[in-house]
Amino acid sequence: MVTVKNSNFYTGHALESFFKYTQINDGDEFILIDNDNCDVNGFKNLNKIKLVKNLKPLNFAKNVNQVIDLAVQSKKDLIFMTNDIIFTNEWAKPLLQNSESISIPSNNQIFPYTSDCGNLKLKATMNFEDFNLKYNLLNEIVKNHKKNFKPNQKFETLLMPFFCFKLPLKIMIHVGHLDTSYGNGGGEDVDYRIRCILKGYNVDFLLDSYLLHFHGKSTWAIETKEETEKRNNIYTKNFLNKWGQDMTQIFILRKDFLNILEKKNLNDLFKQGKFSQIIKIINNFI
Repeated sequence: MVTVKNSNFYTGHALESFFKYTQINDGDEFILIDNDNCDVNGFKNLNKIKLVKNLKPLNFAKNVNQVIDLAVQSKKDLIFMTNDIIFTNEWAKPLLQNSESISIPSNNQIFPYTSDCGNLKLKATMNFEDFNLKYNLLNEIVKNHKKNFKPNQKFETLLMPFFCFKLPLKIMIHVGHLDTSYGNGGGEDVDYRIRCILKGYNVDFLLDSYLLHFHGKSTWAIETKEETEKRNNIYTKNFLNKWGQDMTQIFILRKDFLNILEKKNLNDLFKQGKFSQIIKIINNFI
């Protein structure tokens, strides 16, 4: 997990919920990266945490890469998470059972819910006040969510952000680091998903795991409009140079791409949610 000054408040609640709802086994290690000299002294469970202080602030990809190096050295799988998350009961079990693909928990961006009593509404983007420590209501929502689906179901979406993801050791060794050229954040997770798929590894959302993600508190929520626009331009340009116009239109801009799907006979795959197949076809891997 990475904490930054502007969203350090969220980190304390993320840590509290993590250790409340996560079973820690022998050999497991929790690493908290202090990206820009945050105040971490008030966090609970500091005795269970290995604290890494960056000498200078790093972007998302560089922070992920430094823990990839640590995981590979230790010959362990990695679960990387941002700091704007509330963890829920048994969230980790489904991720631990998947070692052949990248696994991402379901969340309120995909499945927004309202509690039965109406006192907790999970929206795509939330502030902490929207949650306000309503753990019981959140876990009841998660319990009901799981009842709607069969066990062990996986799925893809067009956009699959790496807000929390399990990266198995074999994929870290085979695929390597995230591309750090995309700037402060944006595009590097799409890039890594593509690289994994082209090397034979799936990237899946897991329906059995559900987290509350406040969304963007450590990136665009702390930027000015001008800074966000500049960041978007940087990662879009880099992605275009690397993956071409069709991939950029579909997976980065995510608009005005129906002509591309039609031209390449990809409409049916898109409607079926088979985005990995689309990636392979556009990149001539099928």
